[in-house]
Amino acid sequence: MSGICGMWESERRWRPAELGPMLRPSGQQGDGEAQALVAGSAIFGVVPRWSSQSVASYEGVLVATSADLCNLASLMARSEASTGRDGQSTAELMAQLYLAHGVSFVEQLEGSFSIALWDSKQDQLMLAVDHMGLETLFWTRDHGRLLFATRLGAVAAAKTDIEVDPAALVQFLLHTVVPAPLTIYKNVQRLQPGTMLICNRGQITTRRYWDLSYKETAGLSASQWAEQLRETMRGTVHSHVADQDAARTGAYLSGGTDSSSVLAFASEKLNPVNTFSIYFENPRYDEISFARTAAEKFGARHHEQCLQASDAAEAIPKIVDYFDEPFANSSAIGAYHCARLARENGVEMLLAGDGGDELFAGNERYASDKKFALYHSVPQFLRKGVVEPAANLLAASDRLSLPARYIRRANLPNPQRMFSYSFFLSEAGDGVFEQGFLEQVPRDGWLDIPNSHYGSAPNAQSDLNRLLYLDVKMTLADNDVRKVRGTAEMAGVRVRFPLMDHRLAEFSGTVPARLKLKGWEKRFIFKEAMKGILPDKILYKKKHGFGVPVGYWALHNRKMQEIASVLNEPQSRQRGYFNPKFLAHAVELNRTYPAYYGEVLWVLLVLELWHRRHFEGRASEINVGAAYAS
Repeated sequence: MSGICGMWESERRWRPAELGPMLRPSGQQGDGEAQALVAGSAIFGVVPRWSSQSVASYEGVLVATSADLCNLASLMARSEASTGRDGQSTAELMAQLYLAHGVSFVEQLEGSFSIALWDSKQDQLMLAVDHMGLETLFWTRDHGRLLFATRLGAVAAAKTDIEVDPAALVQFLLHTVVPAPLTIYKNVQRLQPGTMLICNRGQITTRRYWDLSYKETAGLSASQWAEQLRETMRGTVHSHVADQDAARTGAYLSGGTDSSSVLAFASEKLNPVNTFSIYFENPRYDEISFARTAAEKFGARHHEQCLQASDAAEAIPKIVDYFDEPFANSSAIGAYHCARLARENGVEMLLAGDGGDELFAGNERYASDKKFALYHSVPQFLRKGVVEPAANLLAASDRLSLPARYIRRANLPNPQRMFSYSFFLSEAGDGVFEQGFLEQVPRDGWLDIPNSHYGSAPNAQSDLNRLLYLDVKMTLADNDVRKVRGTAEMAGVRVRFPLMDHRLAEFSGTVPARLKLKGWEKRFIFKEAMKGILPDKILYKKKHGFGVPVGYWALHNRKMQEIASVLNEPQSRQRGYFNPKFLAHAVELNRTYPAYYGEVLWVLLVLELWHRRHFEGRASEINVGAAYAS
């Protein structure tokens, strides 16, 4: 829970103790001593866990930052040469860069960062997060004050009034996380990737200082693209391990193409690389053999753990406690145990493989969507006059209804088509929600955020690149990154994302879309780049993902049943969101098909546990005493 926080109010004179309510939710056991600095109308603070989290005042500039920069050493060297000062904190460095370059200094930073900067001479406050949204920064206006923090709970602790935002709650149900710029609380926002906020004399503006562009480059052969991609990946991975000690550095290893590629290039600089894997007894969720193949290939010092239902029951209260708003990516359970396994083996920094799928089209849904788009190559007069009437006749028989279902989905525009599999999107109505709740959140606005991303992908000329851009913003920045970083911090480990380096992202935007998804072959150019480096067994494996069998465990494990039982309590059925009968129905649906409805049950359960732990502040009422005690 380490991080930064602060407040600004015009002509206010703060006392350091006034930041206490924000500092307390920003820390956890193992963090350093909280610090607060005042500069005129601004007060900034930090609860540091890492040395790169700091607060400082320098020549009229107050800075608080949480950053992990790959180019920190070179920036420090340049700063020391120009100022003659050494031994500076990261916050002091930021202040010096700002004085030399203005707010555009953030474009020089490579890695993850969240920054708050107050310029007393200009009467200007700046907030910024890194290019790819690896860090978070929440903010709100509250009766003349501007509040910010890297932890939503810190903002909530200082805000005068807190209210659940129904629109954000719907977004959580659709995406298992609340996407930026929304948060679960009304009138509290999260900065989007590559964005800065400027408050100048009380006037607030936000702008993008960087974005991923899809200006495809012509004239190169597939082999030339593959070579450039290989060397760009190699360079980004090397830059992320250049300042790391091999004994205290490791890598998540799922056995997939991304994590195996990170391992391959990291092993060129660190020998051996510590690798960590989680696997399950259920083969539907298990791909440990691929992880073992990669570890053996690159001489890793490999560690693994078989995750049991009891491990999930232990992790759930900790995950609910850590995440300040509902967060229902079930793979957080495995990610937490993987990071804890690393910490128990002396590792302080983990390399994550997230990003390759969303930059180079590695997810099955991209190929599936291409199959639906193919329908529109049929002339319209045939589709409307022959194909669709025939399909509608066949639909009368369940066994012959597949053509009609295909046509129905193919006729949906993206990104609606991409999200049409969502249970809550397809089943929304009085049978699921209370009518009064639906009136607060009109259904025609449910996909406004993904629609906005899809429609604004810079220079994108293809549906594929628009979908990739959407996933970079939502699947990565809103969801997977927060999962990995959050659960790692819970375990006391830092994380770096070499495949989400903004330089690699920029390169991906220049690669022709036809080489990312070639025919039906996903991540074609990525595979070409890694031929001869990764074993074919890994390069051409079927993607499993990293789901967790929460639905199955909720049926067969006593501790998990105890946790899930809160959905049967009257308190859970009186929130005003769901039709009470629906919650009972959801439990029954999980009994019939836990592989699918287990995720629905998990989303409902996380929402209820969050309500009790964070919104109501009554953790003792959560019926998971045994899990908390463990």
